[in-house]
Amino acid sequence: MKGKMLKTVVRPEMLFGLETVALKKRQEAELDVAELKMLRFSMGGTRMDRIRNEDIRETAHVRCFGDKVREDTLRWFGHVQRRNCEYICRRMLRLELPGRRSRGRAKRRFMDVVREDMKLVGVREEDAEDRVRWRQMIRCGDS
Repeated sequence: MKGKMLKTVVRPEMLFGLETVALKKRQEAELDVAELKMLRFSMGGTRMDRIRNEDIRETAHVRCFGDKVREDTLRWFGHVQRRNCEYICRRMLRLELPGRRSRGRAKRRFMDVVREDMKLVGVREEDAEDRVRWRQMIRCGDS
């Protein structure tokens, strides 16, 4: 019951707007920690009980927060890919600004994150044209 509460109330609030953001690994880990704190609290446990995170997730039937963010990002990307080529969001995905990028390590762009996620899940951009198949392929399994 408490896992359902987390999935229907808390998690959507945490995920709101994250499908269009290029999260860094540290930010993803911080969100994962926050979710685990809420799960642990809702189950009546504390850190002093030394219950493993995997056991808490298994008990609540909840997958890793990063997997859910990845699924939402790819779902949004598929939605945009199926739109008309003149659709502004679709044009913005492929936008290359003139000029040079700043010095140093390149910042993570949204399309870089999407490409990493697609490689991890094992899908291609062309697969997004079939909505039902795309949703099945990117599904993380706990919603």
